[in-house]
Amino acid sequence: MLQDALNNLQSALDALLTINRALDETLIVAITDKQGRITFANKKFCDISKYTRDELIGQTHRIINSGYHPKEFFRQMWRTIGSGQIWRGDIRNRAKDGSYYWVDTTIVPVLDERGKPYQYVSFRVDITERKRVEEHLRRLDRMDAVGQLASSIAHEIRNPLAAIKMAVQGLQLDTDSAQADVLDMVVAELDRIDKIVDQFMYLSRTPETHFQVLDIRPVLDLAVRLMSLPARKQGVSIDWSSPHPVGLVRADAHQLQQVFINLLKNAIEAMPDGGTIAIRLQAQEGQAWVRIQDQGCGIPPEALARIGEPFMTTKPNGTGLGLTVSHKIIEEHGGSIHFDSQPGQGTTVDIRLPLVQPA
Repeated sequence: MLQDALNNLQSALDALLTINRALDETLIVAITDKQGRITFANKKFCDISKYTRDELIGQTHRIINSGYHPKEFFRQMWRTIGSGQIWRGDIRNRAKDGSYYWVDTTIVPVLDERGKPYQYVSFRVDITERKRVEEHLRRLDRMDAVGQLASSIAHEIRNPLAAIKMAVQGLQLDTDSAQADVLDMVVAELDRIDKIVDQFMYLSRTPETHFQVLDIRPVLDLAVRLMSLPARKQGVSIDWSSPHPVGLVRADAHQLQQVFINLLKNAIEAMPDGGTIAIRLQAQEGQAWVRIQDQGCGIPPEALARIGEPFMTTKPNGTGLGLTVSHKIIEEHGGSIHFDSQPGQGTTVDIRLPLVQPA
């Protein structure tokens, strides 16, 4: 009789261990008390957050708060689970190493005999890759629409623009010095419009791309050297390192350099009072990962959500096409580009490109 009970208990324990292993492989599980302090975190939670179990226990989920969601988002969540109802939603969290990840979350209140929650069990599924794909598809749709618009109007603009510029330059030859400054300003503005049309033309066609297998480090290093002078003029230092070889990527060196220069230019302009730009290059999960981090003014949430959209800019004299072109180049290289920023706390840009030959 006793042996049967022991056998049944062992079977139940084996079943629980099997379930626990299955949960650790598939779900991020956490239990919190009614104040929201973590009392249990499974292995997958530790793996994705990069925190140890000891670092998580006793903390609230603010430890992984990315700052992406407004406060009202979490107030509504607490109102729901505090009333004993199940809450479901997608949350973007930040791991200990600063990386971000998305989780499809279900929080289940555990109720006492009075029907009041005394703890909460959360089940999460990593959906980071799904979010990346969704954003990629949305961006492709926008790029396609802009490309069609660009192809319709770019040529129509360029021809009369050239005629106007020639006429103004002709006037410069016969104009006294009093009007020369005005005409110079007109020519400068026409040149700016011409550059915008150039970017339009890039969006409306598939550019001639010269792909080759190359080491990304010299490309990034050249971009840093080219931007070092304007950085120094503004009191900005560039901290650039690649501690280990990352391998080779298939890329157009000129186009990648264009992206890096554009991002560094934006970072420098975001720090009018000086600061530091940190650039890191490393290999991760079969990809070359470039991170550019500044200490600038940051980007407001409403602008961050639209980053890379045509004509969306936070600069007084910006065209809003530079980052759109950068997105297009990186996507044509089979990679991804992601921005994270908060006002007053700087901006971090992560670029990932697939490695064809890891180091």
